[in-house]
Amino acid sequence: MNTTPALSPIRRHLSLVARIALLSAFVATAHATPEEELQKMRAEIEALRAENAALKSRYEPGATSSQTTSASTEATPARSSASKVASTARTETTSTDPETLSLSVFSVTGARDNGYLKTNSATATRVGMEIQKVPFNVSVLSSEFLEDTNTRSLMDVLRYTSSASGDTRFAMRRPGNEATPQGGFTMRGFPVNTLMRNSIFRYISYNLDNVERVEIVKGPAAVFFGQGYPGGVINYITKQPSFTEIPSTFRYSLSDHNGQKLVADVNKVLSDKVALRMIGAWEDAEGERRFEFRKNYNLTPSVTIVPFESGKLRVNLDFEFVKESFNMNDYDWIFSDFAGWKAAAAGGAIQANSVNTPSLAYATYINNKRIATGNFALPAYTSVERGAYYTDASGKFIHDEEFNYTSRGAKTTNEVKNFTATVDLAPTTWLDARYVFQRDNSRFNSIEGITTPYADGIHWNVGASATSGYYRFADTHQLDLVFKAKTKGIDHKFLTGYSWSQWTQNYLANDIRLTPFYGFVPGSTNPIANPGYVAGTTGGTQVAGNLVGEGRGHDTGIPTVNQVIRDRNGSIKLVKAVYSDWDPGFEETPPIDKLFPISRVWLDGYKPTVEAAYLNYQASMFEDRLNVIGGFRRQWREEKGQYLESNYPWFVVPNDAYLNPSAYPEDVWGYSGNYARTNVYRRKGDSWMGGASFAITPTINIYASVSKTFQFNLGNVGGVFTGNELAVFQSALSNGGGSFQYLGQTVTSVEQARKIMEDRGAYRNIKDESGMNWEVGAKITSADSKIVGTLSLFRAERKDQRLDDAAKQSNIEEPFNFSTTLFAPGTIGYNTRNFRWRTADLLNRIEGTEAEVIWSPRSNLQLVTNASWLWTAKTVYDRTRAAPGSAAYNASSAAAKVASDIYYNARIENVPEYKFTVFGKYTFTDGVLRRGSVGGGARYSSETVVSRTVDWNPLAGGYQAGDYVVFDATFSYPWKVLGFNLTSSLGIYNVTDEQYSEGSFVLSPGRNWMLTNTLQF
Repeated sequence: MNTTPALSPIRRHLSLVARIALLSAFVATAHATPEEELQKMRAEIEALRAENAALKSRYEPGATSSQTTSASTEATPARSSASKVASTARTETTSTDPETLSLSVFSVTGARDNGYLKTNSATATRVGMEIQKVPFNVSVLSSEFLEDTNTRSLMDVLRYTSSASGDTRFAMRRPGNEATPQGGFTMRGFPVNTLMRNSIFRYISYNLDNVERVEIVKGPAAVFFGQGYPGGVINYITKQPSFTEIPSTFRYSLSDHNGQKLVADVNKVLSDKVALRMIGAWEDAEGERRFEFRKNYNLTPSVTIVPFESGKLRVNLDFEFVKESFNMNDYDWIFSDFAGWKAAAAGGAIQANSVNTPSLAYATYINNKRIATGNFALPAYTSVERGAYYTDASGKFIHDEEFNYTSRGAKTTNEVKNFTATVDLAPTTWLDARYVFQRDNSRFNSIEGITTPYADGIHWNVGASATSGYYRFADTHQLDLVFKAKTKGIDHKFLTGYSWSQWTQNYLANDIRLTPFYGFVPGSTNPIANPGYVAGTTGGTQVAGNLVGEGRGHDTGIPTVNQVIRDRNGSIKLVKAVYSDWDPGFEETPPIDKLFPISRVWLDGYKPTVEAAYLNYQASMFEDRLNVIGGFRRQWREEKGQYLESNYPWFVVPNDAYLNPSAYPEDVWGYSGNYARTNVYRRKGDSWMGGASFAITPTINIYASVSKTFQFNLGNVGGVFTGNELAVFQSALSNGGGSFQYLGQTVTSVEQARKIMEDRGAYRNIKDESGMNWEVGAKITSADSKIVGTLSLFRAERKDQRLDDAAKQSNIEEPFNFSTTLFAPGTIGYNTRNFRWRTADLLNRIEGTEAEVIWSPRSNLQLVTNASWLWTAKTVYDRTRAAPGSAAYNASSAAAKVASDIYYNARIENVPEYKFTVFGKYTFTDGVLRRGSVGGGARYSSETVVSRTVDWNPLAGGYQAGDYVVFDATFSYPWKVLGFNLTSSLGIYNVTDEQYSEGSFVLSPGRNWMLTNTLQF
């Protein structure tokens, strides 16, 4: 077919486009040409288009439909004769033309993609594969869908995802370590901790401004991505440089509450071998609550290099910089009996200007009420309202809907510097290779605090609970090899690979001996507000031990002696009472960041190494009707001890300091030798999967799969750092004059005490967690690709989750814990927890079905809908809880029985039984609204349990999240201004201003809007 002389790829692409245009024009005007000649011309056009698409795809394996298909082919039926001609032409071109490269198996192609519809996935099997043939449930959210639904965070991603539930509190949660999910969001009933960017694990701050699509694999996928929970995997696929000239885009958005955002996306073809893409964004927004804010700026430059005309080598270099900070409301008005609490506390009214917590806490009041009524199932929280109630300056009791419970000055700060280099190589027709190197430097910092009321509703406590920092500096190397072969009509693919990651994980917390620091609070240099203060001396009774110089002017930042805070009665407030006894109706809200001006001195570090080797097999047979997949992965984790910077740069503890205690005394260097020794190990875990998909008709595939995940559980059952307990035993012996009684035994030596604890299992390693998923389903793709869908039926289980055994940690079951008799006051072990008993004997089960349909009956109409029904979401067994009917249950107290009944008979937290979402968009094709569009969506979720505890008792009217219907609407219209293409879009979200919460008791945003103007040239 191709008679064009050898040209450079770009020139050849232009030549093909010109030929297509000429032939198309001739066909359109050749009315007198015989029909068979016209058919030949049309076939030649389709072949040329296919050849051109293959050439472009050689440079753009991740390109979207708008970049890889022309407008004239967007509605071409997937299995039409024209597609068959194109497919044949592509095969011929690939086999005969040395300049054209077969698409890399790692690529995500989109010949049939259109708008919301994406037909291929790289996440499901680690290589690009048609979703129709994958024996898993896979969802893809396109960039167009993300923009239309105003998706800005991970929680937004889950809003239009079946069997998923978000968490309105997740934004202010700590990220923990690489195995700990941030927040309580779930998918298929389980937490999600496998969060990826271009199939590589990322730690924090998943930036959506540079994302092309989000791929969601339901159920376990640990065989491809390592340890994880059985809920699934979320993978962000970023926008890549394109060798096709695409318009530069500048998007400016205005939102309610004075929000502004600017996003720029510029792609440049520097030569036929180099393409550059630069994406950047800036955001400055306020929230619907007082003191809420979000500030973000990010920049992602990337370059793609194809050094040889053969295209067999492709290099992509990507750098992402993100810096963001925010304050998000983390609480709401949840009291079920505030009036009763207020009345009960009236006899012991809070003393004004007090720095002490009132004697009658709300939890104490509710517990007293349970005892008095004999109703131990009485919940503490039955409803949630936005904002707060308090008495204003005029004495009126008001409802302040803008009240922010996250203390003023509290904030989370994320900073990410991420470099990724990806090399794709296809040296032969039977081998594809990909190597990825990623360096991730992520830093999370937070100042934490919650503002809560006392019983009278006038006095409040502005909490400044802690500061924390989680810093991760990681290097990851990953090599994938795909071997391809064809034997007896069967196409084989063997994917084998190896990954290696090593990182420094630091945790940094405030030192309670140094913070909170009240020296900057007005009144700190006033002897009335800070009793005992003498000019020029240190501290006072309120600011004890903190150096506070005399006020020398505003430039020092130190308050002067005449600056004080007065209450509504005119009295000078104690410095600490400015926070512990705050009056929201009269006083200025105090910022808690003023209390943490001192750099923290403790930086606790770890340097784990994780390796993985895996082998996966894929086979296609019976003319691609049967696709089989199977795989196995083994992962190793190694810990090398503790790297503690106890006072940098003077004291930096080597990880083997415990081997030389004379040179590194623990009380000087600040480390725990026993802990460092315990934190040295190498462990392994396995995951596997298998599945098959069969096309019973050209448009319907049925599939079945089974998968296993694992999760490392670290530590021993007793939770003790081996060696530390010996001092505890000796302390008890010394207090008892050489012996003591323990659980009916007389202990006379340290060795005997240790043997008793060993027999109790205190030193056994906790077994690792595992997860399973069994799934069957069907996928449909109509012949014209106007409707695609997935229906799945599954059972998933999470086994051996590590939990604290609260009962066994109590003094009743563990006499060494919190004992005031075994130990002398002030000695080792006295009134503290010496054994942190833990268990992994647990089994949680989720069963359900889910369906997703994408319908595009016309090129200008598209609709995405999904639904799920999870009829089972329960704990089958938990070692830490007495199951109803068991001997332990029958011997329990009435209150303990109520707690067990709730735990076993209520659903697992944050798992809606029913969920339904739909979102669609219609684009006008003629008239005054031509090319304009309207869209809308609806989201429904049934109730979700906040907590399986008595306080939130879901079996007796305790508050549950969910149970909402929320509507969203979008409008857009294109303009032509001074020759520039401009599109204006308006999105209105939560149109009816529904008051609802997702996954927790904090209410989700009320009605909000965003107006966006997009400029392209």
